[in-house]
Amino acid sequence: MAIIVRKVGSETAALSPETVELMYDLEALIDQLPMRHEVCLHSSADPAPGGRCVHRGVTNLWCNRTQYEAEVGSKPDPAVALVDVVNSRAVGCLGMPIENHRVFGSPTYDDGSTFRSAVPGVSRITGAVYASSWFLLDVAEARESVVSAHTGAFERLMRREQSRLAAQGWEVEFAYQEAFDGEIARSVTGDIPLVIASFTFTLVAAVGTQMHLARPEMGAATQASLGLACVALSVFAGYGIVIFFGVPFTSLSLVGIFILLGVGVDDVLVLLEAFRLARITIPDGGTVEERARFATERAGVSITITSATNIIAFSLGSMTVIPAVNWFCAYMACAILFDFLLCVTLFMAVIVWHERRDQAKGLPAIAYKKSAVETVPLPGLETPDNDSGSTIAKVVDGEVKAVEKATQRRRTWTAGVTFEGVFRGQHMRAYGDFLMLTPVRVVVVCGFLAFGMSSLLLMSRIEEGLPRTSLAPDDSFLVGFFSIFDTTYQAQEGLTLDLHVQGVDHSSPEIQARVMAAWGMHLRSGVIEPLHKPNGGWMVAQNTPLDSRYSSPRSWLTVVTQVAIAANATAPCRALGVSPRVCAAAAVPYRLADDSLTDDFDPPLVVRSAFNATLNEALELVPSMSDRLIRRRTDGVLVASIVSTKAVPVAGQYKRQLDIYKECVRLDEAINAEVFTGAEVNAELTPYVTNGVSIPNLRVFTFNNFLVYWQQDAVLKDELVTNLTFAGLGVLIVCMIALAHPAALIAVSGVGIVDIFLFGSLIIGGIRFNVISVVNFVMAVGLAVDYTLHFCHAFLAQPGANRITRVKYTLNTMGDCILKGGGTTLVGTLPMAFSTSTIFRVFFALLFSTILYGLAVGLVLLPVVLSVIPMPPAPHLKHDYRDWYVNPNRPPDGV
Repeated sequence: MAIIVRKVGSETAALSPETVELMYDLEALIDQLPMRHEVCLHSSADPAPGGRCVHRGVTNLWCNRTQYEAEVGSKPDPAVALVDVVNSRAVGCLGMPIENHRVFGSPTYDDGSTFRSAVPGVSRITGAVYASSWFLLDVAEARESVVSAHTGAFERLMRREQSRLAAQGWEVEFAYQEAFDGEIARSVTGDIPLVIASFTFTLVAAVGTQMHLARPEMGAATQASLGLACVALSVFAGYGIVIFFGVPFTSLSLVGIFILLGVGVDDVLVLLEAFRLARITIPDGGTVEERARFATERAGVSITITSATNIIAFSLGSMTVIPAVNWFCAYMACAILFDFLLCVTLFMAVIVWHERRDQAKGLPAIAYKKSAVETVPLPGLETPDNDSGSTIAKVVDGEVKAVEKATQRRRTWTAGVTFEGVFRGQHMRAYGDFLMLTPVRVVVVCGFLAFGMSSLLLMSRIEEGLPRTSLAPDDSFLVGFFSIFDTTYQAQEGLTLDLHVQGVDHSSPEIQARVMAAWGMHLRSGVIEPLHKPNGGWMVAQNTPLDSRYSSPRSWLTVVTQVAIAANATAPCRALGVSPRVCAAAAVPYRLADDSLTDDFDPPLVVRSAFNATLNEALELVPSMSDRLIRRRTDGVLVASIVSTKAVPVAGQYKRQLDIYKECVRLDEAINAEVFTGAEVNAELTPYVTNGVSIPNLRVFTFNNFLVYWQQDAVLKDELVTNLTFAGLGVLIVCMIALAHPAALIAVSGVGIVDIFLFGSLIIGGIRFNVISVVNFVMAVGLAVDYTLHFCHAFLAQPGANRITRVKYTLNTMGDCILKGGGTTLVGTLPMAFSTSTIFRVFFALLFSTILYGLAVGLVLLPVVLSVIPMPPAPHLKHDYRDWYVNPNRPPDGV
């Protein structure tokens, strides 16, 4: 748990006596919280129940408030007295070093220097911005429910004090470890209403596209709503299966529902538009079986191909080493599979059932007659013969006469496009005529090239990394805390790197030497702050105040060695049988701390027989070392240890963060290969079990919590290239098999263009490149392929005299369906823009961009490209029915 305070409007208030007194007041309230002494980490100097709980902060400069009042509060000028204490005292009451940047945050100095440029012992702190306190909890031994209850009480207390002190001009921020997971979870559950809103918006938009008020025989609003119900069922089925197999449900998984709505709506509308086209293409509307066969040939194949490409794209994406992307792709692949299965079974059955009802009413025949009249230029109307004696024929004749009168006034259907006509697809024919004009095609190609090249050339401007504040909701109390911590505290503090050595008996002089040698390799690294060199050399380092900017010359091993020297329990490294090479490496930390030591210095090591007794004595002198060591309880054998160094400050320096991570990986590999190869491992003592934890055989590694995030960042670019390559190849293979035509290359290339354009969205929107962005790039492969593949499939299935005629035909038929599907998905994503989570808003921006770019490529660029590049029809994809647009003066051929 931690609190940070600042007096609003004052840059030096953190060093004021008023601030220290406020911190004492807040700490007193925290000490009174329920179960406080059950969960806090007690001082080793006072371990009894009810003793003092360990915390780090400004008040650690004094053992209690009485001492503070005597040294500061009672002085004639408390502010001056406070600054004197700060500059003269570097070790707190419990013997722990007082790191100025942790206590005060962004100190100012009398010589105008910054924290990093200040000279220890010369520059004096004169002011600061923040003051803080950090409270340590003994989570390992306390019951989880007790810790949760205590931290919950802490949050309620701090929220109350935050409001009260804000009225007095104080800024108070707080955080605790457990809250981080809780606030991230809240960002998931808090946006569930947006999923409901998205589904509602999508439903309204989808139904709206299928409502033909002037032509009820063409409407399919009820079928569209039932289709959305099938999509919802696929979400429950797909997500349920993945959750059943133990895949974690994250905020990214929730975002996947928005994507699935878009994919599912496309499939629903493609099928409905195919049945609609069957009514106006097959003579007299055909039979239910004929329309079902027509829709299956025209839309079923296209849906199967796009679903297969989506599933493969997300399945290959799940191979990534980034867990968040892996889980997201698993959810999407399974849900899309169920969406396809339900679409071609349950939803298809729903459509056929409605088609049978409409067939009994004669609606398909009416639709055919009306459409034939509307599309045949006047004069010269030709209609097929009908059975005038049937009831349906009489109804049709009456409907046709009404249409003839309206058509006579317009000459052709393109003379005026009404709002109702937009939903009937009339606008696409005029759009096709305009798009196929040569100047327009030139402008389209140039515009796409310009935006694509700009996106690639300006990629260097994209910021990288994922700030922790992006993981919590906007109204989370963690946002303010981490904003201050990351920009003020972490900007001054080098990351602590813990070198872990596990699974060996540290009483062995050989292991001691190897630990020192590994520590020396860290200290000589270019990303580690230099070792602080106190006056007098390493022998007096334990009693010398240390500057927090540098790696400390003190480790558990140097303390134990000094105690052993006083007890005459050490011997030179080589005299104890350790190889000269290891002894020379073990001398590095000593020489770095003391310039007077020569290259042939032979470091002292503790003899095995005196190691445990010396270690016990050292722990009594420096109790804080206990959290650096793990000893077996049965005999006190030291089986694991931690030696720490301090990396250079890297706040906001993304590349430097990656450099530190890569250097840690290099160091671990070098230490294991060069230092610990051939180390003495006693098989009788390993693996160790201590405090219920199994310590494995020899294992050496560097760790810090931040390295987990930096590791993820380090592999992002490689993973993005790998995932896009695999997903693209998978999609291409499916397209080549399904289409069996070179046009598959064009369809997949369109997906690549969408991904390139997404980099432009990152630049325009100021969106960082991080794991959230990578998910969107992988997602774009599965989503954008729908728009390009539907168009390519329809184009290849249409014979024609020339490419432009075939492109216009495809726009007249499939183009309207693609536009409706994409537009419906755009409407469905709008609720994401109102999310309180940065992750959701980033997804909205990139998902919205993906759909726009997909529509632009599928309905603008792809038609232009196919009108220019020779692309013969695919006979194996040709439909059984000649389209009525090909020869409008003649009715379509029969089956």
